Amino acid sequence: MRACRPEVSPQNLAALGLLYTPLQGFNAAVVWNYVGKRVLDQENGTPVGSYTTVDAGVGYRFERWELRLNGYNLSNRRDPVAISELGDGQAYRLPGRNALLSANFAF
Repeated sequence: MRACRPEVSPQNLAALGLLYTPLQGFNAAVVWNYVGKRVLDQENGTPVGSYTTVDAGVGYRFERWELRLNGYNLSNRRDPVAISELGDGQAYRLPGRNALLSANFAF
């Protein structure tokens, strides 16, 4: 008899990041995420494989403000991540590659 786990809960999770964050000047970050094997249904009958994503960002920090560009899911993986309530065989997918440009000001 197989042990039941909650659906979509991975066997393993891991992350590794490299961040360069001085108080002022150029800064950067790269983060690697791993999601292990999981199943997509309550009966544990629909196994799906593991996947990895990479996020990265660069920025420049002044004394009171920062300009930054972050990219998420740079490999554009679209693996199933959750079961949909819309019907059998439906699943939500990991959001595709996207970027965010931001400016932050410290009061």
